[in-house]
Amino acid sequence: MGGFDCFIDGFNLIRRPSLRRYFIAPTVINIFVLLGLLLVSYLNFEIWLEVIMSLLPDWVSALYWLVWGFALIVVVLSIAFCFVFIANIISAPFNAFLSIKVEEHLTGEAPSSQGSVWGILPRTVRREIIKLLYILPRVALLFLISIIPIVNFFAPLLWIIFGGWLLVVQYTDYGADNNGVSFGDLKKKLQERRLEGLMFGVPAYLMLAIPLVNFILIPISVAGATRFWVERLKVEPLD
Repeated sequence: MGGFDCFIDGFNLIRRPSLRRYFIAPTVINIFVLLGLLLVSYLNFEIWLEVIMSLLPDWVSALYWLVWGFALIVVVLSIAFCFVFIANIISAPFNAFLSIKVEEHLTGEAPSSQGSVWGILPRTVRREIIKLLYILPRVALLFLISIIPIVNFFAPLLWIIFGGWLLVVQYTDYGADNNGVSFGDLKKKLQERRLEGLMFGVPAYLMLAIPLVNFILIPISVAGATRFWVERLKVEPLD
């Protein structure tokens, strides 16, 4: 299976009776996080729009509705990123446990690192910190690009590409960590299959904007990324 096929298969995997119960906790967490972000965005959108307008030349004020639409796109993409960012930190142990069960379902064997949700908590928190150190500098650069006039025209596209890459890194990492593969080695494996990875991550990132689907998208992505790990990454040892 390619990246896109693995993502689609995530929808099928979480419907399996043996796996269904493991995606309940991540889904509940996702609902609360997303509703909170939507509320914050609704209450502050006009303030953010004024900040964007203040950074642009005076003549752009005549294009208010165009800027409004652009700001809306940037806010939606930023919400999608923040949603993934926050929800993943909170639900990391549950996502890792779901990945263990999916890999066990796919291969018939449990990965080398396993245990209860609370037993794997320390290593999942440590892994999330490592990913934060990888993600935050790149996010800071994207935010900077988003507020620079003219250059920020490319910001939505860059957010989509980076968001897609972030998702494939984030969710395949559960399978890698469960098998004792370092984050650095995972990145090397993914770089060899960058296009396939984006074919997984970009559709997942875009679907974060679809109401109701976004509530269950993270566990679906975890399941699909675990298949991607098993079929496209795990089988190829590094030189």
